[in-house]
Amino acid sequence: MSKERDRLYIDKDDRKLYDNIQKEEFFKGKTRKEQFILAIAFGFFNNVSKSLNNKESGGFFLIKDLKLEDEAIIKSVALYKNEDLEILTKPEEYYQIAEEYAHAGIKLINDKINSISFANFKKQFEKDIHEYYQKIKEE
Repeated sequence: MSKERDRLYIDKDDRKLYDNIQKEEFFKGKTRKEQFILAIAFGFFNNVSKSLNNKESGGFFLIKDLKLEDEAIIKSVALYKNEDLEILTKPEEYYQIAEEYAHAGIKLINDKINSISFANFKKQFEKDIHEYYQKIKEE
């Protein structure tokens, strides 16, 4: 009998990326869970996911810390990628999909922060969200 997982994981190499964004004003006071959810969103928004090569052994945060809204984001992303409602009954699979989007997303966030000033990153992020919202509204 397999034990149900109790935490979400990041790739070992991503720890330094999460530590790096923690230094930025926008991320100060944000929990690791909030950073992870934003990384999922960033990976999803850019349609990029990547398998974890080397899971960090202790996990990144506990699943019990997810709010209902966080679970909805994770399940929505998994459903979009998988296109099968059955995925919603398979926590191991939808958590893995979330980890893969976060793995790609955290790299994208760091690349963006390193390529432009952080103030510009925040403005660009707001602009991207607004444009995406307008696109959805038009569809």
